[in-house]
Amino acid sequence: MIRAALLLWAAGLFAIILWTLLWPLDRPLPQGDAIICLGAGVDSAGRIDQASTKRAEACAELARAGAAPIVVFTGGPLRPGLPTSADGMAEIAQRAGLGGALVLLETASYSTLQNALYSLELIATDARLILVTEAFHLPRAWASFTVMGARDLTLYPSERLRQSQRGGRAWGMLLRESLAIWFNAGRFTAWRIGGALGVDDTARAAWLR
Repeated sequence: MIRAALLLWAAGLFAIILWTLLWPLDRPLPQGDAIICLGAGVDSAGRIDQASTKRAEACAELARAGAAPIVVFTGGPLRPGLPTSADGMAEIAQRAGLGGALVLLETASYSTLQNALYSLELIATDARLILVTEAFHLPRAWASFTVMGARDLTLYPSERLRQSQRGGRAWGMLLRESLAIWFNAGRFTAWRIGGALGVDDTARAAWLR
């Protein structure tokens, strides 16, 4: 049993490494109904980190080129009551030029699963969505939005890995991602079981954090 679990994890890690290294960054302009900009991090002063900045700039470039008429910026605050990642990314993207795109903010999420849950409350699940994040994070983002009901997803990398993650730190990020996929699977399973048992939606959503 342990050997099977280790083999399954190793296969997932290998797939993530291949996905990250081989994903083409020079891609044709995608077309959709909305661009989803996944939040990466924000400090107590509302300053977003480098990864969030790159994602916001990639979303601005897509919107300016006419990829979609709506951009949803996602991500909550470091702690309740503080500025949110979504607000910070929207500000960066506005300065980078969003054209005439409509901006929507999802400011309650603290995880990729919550990004998906709360974003899809703002946009129809049958909308054509363009997910923007780093290449290494795209598989988990795709899985999170798919299990939450999204049906038409295009994946668009802002970069392969975060610029601050190089050498040993890059390997650490990939290892963390390979574990996060299974952690998310467990949280989602608990969320679904809680729903079947009649647990309140707000309480269940906190399980996805």
